Amino acid sequence: MKTITNQENKNVSTIEGTDRLNATVAPGVKEQLNRQLKECHYQLTLSLENIKYIDSTGIGVLISALKTARENNGTFCLKGLNKEVMGLLTLMKLDKVFEICE
Repeated sequence: MKTITNQENKNVSTIEGTDRLNATVAPGVKEQLNRQLKECHYQLTLSLENIKYIDSTGIGVLISALKTARENNGTFCLKGLNKEVMGLLTLMKLDKVFEICE
């Protein structure tokens, strides 16, 4: 996972090395997200441009990161969602819960 700060002073993380956010990679991603949220003062955007598949464990990781950010008066935004991932979030009505950035 890699985090960069762009010209708008937004911290953007990308999941690298996989196209899935599932039970296999979720524990590591959750640990890294928690660390990055702390390092970025709970202001983080997660780019899912490389992710083509998310299972329930992956959804849990995203919800956990959102909860952590909100508990610390921060923000957690998702961006770069492909059609399938956005469809899943919409089906689960999580598109109303997460902030989706472009």
